[in-house]
This record gives sequence, structure tokens and C-alpha cells, in this order.
Amino acid sequence: MKFSIQGGSSLEGVLTYDESEYGFSFSAQNGEALSERLGSEGVTSLLIGTLQLEVDIESREVLFAWGYFPNVRGFVSKLSPPRCKSGRVFISSEHSFEPGVSFEVPGDGWRVEYDPSTGWIIIHLKNAADVELVRIASGTVLGIENGDLTSVWLNPVFVAEE
Repeated sequence: MKFSIQGGSSLEGVLTYDESEYGFSFSAQNGEALSERLGSEGVTSLLIGTLQLEVDIESREVLFAWGYFPNVRGFVSKLSPPRCKSGRVFISSEHSFEPGVSFEVPGDGWRVEYDPSTGWIIIHLKNAADVELVRIASGTVLGIENGDLTSVWLNPVFVAEE
């Protein structure tokens, strides 16, 4: 499985982390913008643990992050907001994609770091020197190095339980 970056605009909306549900959700700002990126074959998800990256099956574009993720504050660390560009990320793979059938992103030892002062969360494999960072959706940045996904940066709006 390889990831490639293409130019274009990121998907605008709001990434939320619901502390009572221990989960991320993404609401597109404009339903039409999201619909334009969805083909007729449905969607699937890439998994990093329980975090899911929504993927359109027809185009193989990674759209946004969502899903149950209780370890959001895994390790408190100082994180600067990533310097990234807006764009789109696509997957090439021999793997056949089917609606609702998720599959794991390759890589062992994903680590989670969280900065309470900035609200940024990073789920990453390593501190790589040659990572290209691309903002695919509001609050969601992917780190790609030599065609591999090496990090996911998330900056959600935190919603506390009532």
C-alpha cells in the first residue's frame, strides 16, 4: 500500500472529539463538497488501532479521520502545529477495497502524543526527517514519507461530557 499526494483543496469542516464517547467525528462544512469526492462504489476505512481514515473506494482518496479512540491523550508532549500544505492523498494498492471492510495501515509501534496547550494530537511511527505533511481535511494532516503513511496529526474541537 502506497500513498501519494496530489494538489487540491482539503475538505473543509469540523473534526470533533467527544470525550464521553471517546471518539472522533468529522462533519463536512458543505455536503456538496463531500459528495463530489464520493464515487458510486461506497467507502472503506484504513485502521490505525481503532482510529479510522475514511477512504472513497472508487478514487481511493483518503477523506478524513473518525472513530473510537480512547487513547487520545496517550503521552503528553510539546507539539508545534505541523507546517503543511493543503492537498489530497490517494492510495495505490493491490488490495481490493470493499464497502465497510476496513484494513490496517502497515506499521508496528504507532505512538500517540498530545499537547494540551495546542490541542494537537499526533499518531506516528517515528520521527522521520523527510516527511511531507498534507492537510486533507480540517483538523486532519497526514505525514507521508517515501509513499508510506508515517503520521496522522489531529486538531479536534474537544466536546466534554455534560
